[in-house]
Amino acid sequence: MDYILDSSVIVKWFSRMEETNHEDALKILQLYRDERINIFIPDLAIYEVSNALRYNKNFNQEEVSRLMKALLGLELEIINLSNIIIIEALGIAYKDNITVYDSVFIALSNLMELTLITANPKHQSSKKEGRRILMLADF
Repeated sequence: MDYILDSSVIVKWFSRMEETNHEDALKILQLYRDERINIFIPDLAIYEVSNALRYNKNFNQEEVSRLMKALLGLELEIINLSNIIIIEALGIAYKDNITVYDSVFIALSNLMELTLITANPKHQSSKKEGRRILMLADF
C-alpha cells in the first residue's frame, strides 16, 4: 500500500511519548520498515520537519542534525515539487482557505491518487468528497 505522509505525522516519530497519536505514527514507521507500505513525501516535508524539530525545546542543534540524518536515511520516496504540484496546491489553498504549505500535501495526494495520512487539523477541514485524507488517529 502506498501513502502520502504529512510532516505532522513524521514529526511524531521523533516526539516524546506523551504527544497525541505518537504510537499511531510509530506504527506507520514500523509498517514502512517492514516493507508493508511505501511512503511518499514532498521535499517540502524535509524542511517542515527540520523546522519543527529546530523549534522544539527538547532538541538541540546536534540532536536535530542527527534526527534529520536518520530521517533521510530511511530513504522515503521524496517527490520534488513541480509546476503541476504547485498549481494544484495554489488552487486548493485558495479554495479551502489554507496555506500553500498545507495544500502541497493534498495536491500530491490528488495527483498521485494516494491517501494522505495527516495529524494536521487543517487537513481535516479539507476532507471533501473525492479527496483521500485520513487522520492519523483513524489509521
